[in-house]
Amino acid sequence: MKMRQKKIISLILGLTIFTVCSYAQSDSAKIAALQKIFGMAKFKVDTTAVKEDSLTKKIFTLRAERGPVNLDNVLKFIIQNKEANDTVHSKKYYDALSDECQNGHSHQLIENILINLYRQCFTEPEIDQLILFYKSSAGKKMSNDFMVLSITAAMAAQEIVKATADKLDMEMKVRGKMK
Repeated sequence: MKMRQKKIISLILGLTIFTVCSYAQSDSAKIAALQKIFGMAKFKVDTTAVKEDSLTKKIFTLRAERGPVNLDNVLKFIIQNKEANDTVHSKKYYDALSDECQNGHSHQLIENILINLYRQCFTEPEIDQLILFYKSSAGKKMSNDFMVLSITAAMAAQEIVKATADKLDMEMKVRGKMK
């Protein structure tokens, strides 16, 4: 994949995740609604230290096979975006924040959450299957193209929902005037 495409993917992914994170942080009820929509209500956020076993090692291997769309890159983008829009904090502040989120205790907590979520979701044989898949040509293509496909479809769906809502608003206004 060309470098430009990778940058576009990272930008779109970062914007999407930043938007979802900002949205989700504003209201825990919204988080629950998102979890319900995506069928993820069964997953619990767990920052406890993960077991150092074969499953954890395989989860790290799987994450490495997934390619450029990873949590570290998303965090970098989120922090850079916050810095670009912040007139209060200094570059030194954001350097410290970035270092903490990539190397410090916060990084470890984020890693623990991610590994624990994988452990809740997948069995070791399933992780083995996913590793094999992501090592295949189809898996490599999935790593490179899936996020762009998903975001493109989501953006198109958002436009359709907006147009449908606008049409419905107009129809309801017309009906209201007829009564």
